[in-house]
Parts: sequence; C-alpha cells; structure tokens
Amino acid sequence: MTLTLFLVTTFLISCGQTSNSRQVKVAKNPNDKTKDIEVGLHLPKESAGIDSIARTLISVFDHADIVALGESHGHFTMDLNLWISMIRNPAFRKKVRSIVVEFGSTTEQVTLDRYIRGETISKAQLDQVWKTTTQAPNGVWDSPIYMEFFAAVREVNSKLPADSQIRVLGGDPGPGDNRSREVAAVSVLKEQVLEKRSKALVIYGSSHFYRTFPQEYLSTTGGDIGLARRLERDFPSRTFVVILIGRLDRPSAVKKEDIVPDFQKFDTALKTQLRPVLISLQRLPFSDFKAEEFLGRTLTTCWGPNGCVSVFKGSPITLGEMADACIYIGGTEER
Repeated sequence: MTLTLFLVTTFLISCGQTSNSRQVKVAKNPNDKTKDIEVGLHLPKESAGIDSIARTLISVFDHADIVALGESHGHFTMDLNLWISMIRNPAFRKKVRSIVVEFGSTTEQVTLDRYIRGETISKAQLDQVWKTTTQAPNGVWDSPIYMEFFAAVREVNSKLPADSQIRVLGGDPGPGDNRSREVAAVSVLKEQVLEKRSKALVIYGSSHFYRTFPQEYLSTTGGDIGLARRLERDFPSRTFVVILIGRLDRPSAVKKEDIVPDFQKFDTALKTQLRPVLISLQRLPFSDFKAEEFLGRTLTTCWGPNGCVSVFKGSPITLGEMADACIYIGGTEER
C-alpha cells in the first residue's frame, strides 16, 4: 500500500528567494559536539524490527541524556508500536522517567499528569491536552495513536510504584504561553529533566530534529533554529538525534519535478531485508547520501520566482550532517 510520509504538519513558508542554480551555504552549528557521544556509543550496524530498534535506542541512554526521536505525525503505525515497545521494556524505566511530546500542551500539564497517574479524567478534558497545542487546528493530532500512547503509559504506570512511574510532559505552548515552540520545548527539558540530572525521550516530528539547514533558509526563520540545534547550543553533547527516512510523495504545492528518492541506495547497502531498520548515519555509504534526495520533500519554501521548492534544493548537505541515526522505513510499502 502506498502512503505518503509527512514529517511536518504544514509546509514551512520562508521569505528567501529560491533558484535552481543558486549556491547554497550550509549553516553549521559551532557548538555541535555530537561526536563526543559517538566516541562512547557503538550502535549495531543494523537493528531491524520494532523490538530490536527499541532495545538499541534504550541503550543509547547510557551515553546521552536526550534521545530525540522523530515521528511521522500518525501516518505510520510503526511510530506507536515503537513507542510502546520502548516504554514496556523494563530497561527503559530504569534509565528514563520523562517523555516530552509535541502532541501535549504546556498549559494542560496538570490534566496530563493526573491521567498518566491513573486518575479518572473525562475524555473532553483529556482532549484538551492536544487540542490546545499550536498545531491542533491543522488536524495533525487527529490520529488515535496519540491517545493510545497516553493510555499505554498509564497502563505501564499502573503496575509501578509512584516513585518509579514515567511522566509525560507536554512541550508545545498552550493558550497563554507566549514562548515560541522551540523555546517552550527546551525550557521544559531544562527545568524538568536536565537540571535534575535526569534523562528524557523526546518525540516530535522529524524535521524539528534536523541538525542543520541551508543558511538561506535559516535566515528567514527568526529565532527558531531547529530544536536539535538549540539543544546542542544550550546543552552540548547531551542529545542523540534519530530521524525517519521513507517514502514521500511530492508535496502538492511543488508543481515542478523534483528529485525522486532512489531507495535502492539504502536497500543494496543493507544486509537485512526487514523493515523498519535503525542505522547510523555516521557510517558509509549512508553518511554521504544527500539530504535533498531523501529529505527534500519534508520541508518546502514557497517564496521566490520558481514557486514552491524543497528547502534543500541544490544543497550539498548530507544525511550524516542531519542526524546521528535514522529509522529506514523502506521506499515501497506502508510500515
């Protein structure tokens, strides 16, 4: 079954001009010390299947305080299955007590805490946890997987003593919270996790965790520089980034032909045929694959003489610069 993978809720509109032949400068993060994590971390070359991916990601917490796990905004059942596999693993609960999510509002934390602890909460009241986020009007949280995830954490907590339970924290600013989305998320992590010398799984759309962008695009985003970039700037060497790579249809706003990802490049380099599979983006050949080819359809800019085009159009940025690892879903089937 063919299904489009959307890594962002809406197309991000920038104000810079776009040209097919322009030179694209890459915005480096001068404080990026992610290699410090890589030195101590030895990922398996391939972790295939949901449970294997979950075990590998849990092991990453031995070297990182934050695992930033990208998701597909409800379009792949793999997302929920992976989250549940992680939280049900006793090793996760020994290392991690907090999960920060994009689909929860900062202003409804009391409601979310009560539900996760097992208290009786009406559906109408619980719905406010995601309905008061900035992205709710786009319908991105309409998928049932988000409620199912909250319910799964609640079920896990029901079998644990109070001081061992997992806490889910809303990271998106709700009504009355005037911080930007990035500032709100980082503040929650700082106050509730990092300053307490704790660890957290962070679940947001994959594009929030891209480690770099073309400079032309960044110059149009104001203070927002990307959640992973902001975390690395403020808390160096504490975050491990995992993004999704899989089938994407060309965005409807993009009228001209773009680069169609050649997933055979992944498939021929992998030994396993099982999907999804977690692989490091810091090893060849994956590190040298171009972001424009495999992530080009995830972010779109619609300002300029060429109409709507990929933010990464013409960019030399490679996948190795974008993230530490990826979950490769495959290029042909829904996973």
